[in-house]
Amino acid sequence: MSGIYNETYFRNHPEEASKDGVLYLLVLVHKRTNKRECVKIGIAAGKNWKSVNKRASGYGPYTNRTLRTYTSTLYNVWKLEQALHQEFLEHKFIPKEKFGGYTECFNYDSWKEICLSIPA
Repeated sequence: MSGIYNETYFRNHPEEASKDGVLYLLVLVHKRTNKRECVKIGIAAGKNWKSVNKRASGYGPYTNRTLRTYTSTLYNVWKLEQALHQEFLEHKFIPKEKFGGYTECFNYDSWKEICLSIPA
């Protein structure tokens, strides 16, 4: 997964690591068919829904519905995101229509298992 955050980023910007962060699990619903196509595991800086909603507004042909969020430091949510992406690698889903973050999608059927892996 390539994004802005990685170990080098946090090493070079240690002040960022302790900022608020939110991990989110979204269902992506295709606007045209109204079909639940996949789920997306992502993170955003901040600690509330506004942070997620701001980030989640650019998903091309999809609308989103939040299944779960988890707040901690930005570094901690990034580490959890990486672990979840690895844990559910076999459930990877590549949408037909690409958008920013399309590589963070997983089969819709895995949503319950992913939810259970996110701390309450």
